[in-house]
Amino acid sequence: MESMIDILFDKLVDSDAAWDIKHDKATRDALNDIFDKSIVMLLVSLLTRVSLFTWLGAALLILCYYRSLSRNISKRTEENYRFYSLKDRFNNKFRSLKEQWANRKLYHYYRCPQCRQKLRVPRGRGRIQISCPRCGTQFIKKS
Repeated sequence: MESMIDILFDKLVDSDAAWDIKHDKATRDALNDIFDKSIVMLLVSLLTRVSLFTWLGAALLILCYYRSLSRNISKRTEENYRFYSLKDRFNNKFRSLKEQWANRKLYHYYRCPQCRQKLRVPRGRGRIQISCPRCGTQFIKKS
């Protein structure tokens, strides 16, 4: 089943710029993400009757149409770069939290009081002196 984005792209194949966008997977993925989120917001607004979801869903849908019909390739590429860098930062944060949770029985995690660098020390060693590899500050904590 073709998504709305695919249909819009098929209508734009008359120019070389549209052809380039059609075959740019990152652009397509980002537009599909936005389109999916807008549809979910609109469905939630139907179920909850909260107008905030209606406005957010409509705004995302308008943004999706604007980006898919735009012919400014360099601007869309820049937007995709910012979107994916923000998405990667978000995913990396949760990946590190997931890793900490998985290793919680083996390691303690502390922050350096000087530079705020996150440090990992093994559990079960009693009170130990921890040296920060970034700034060299030494502090004592229970492992």
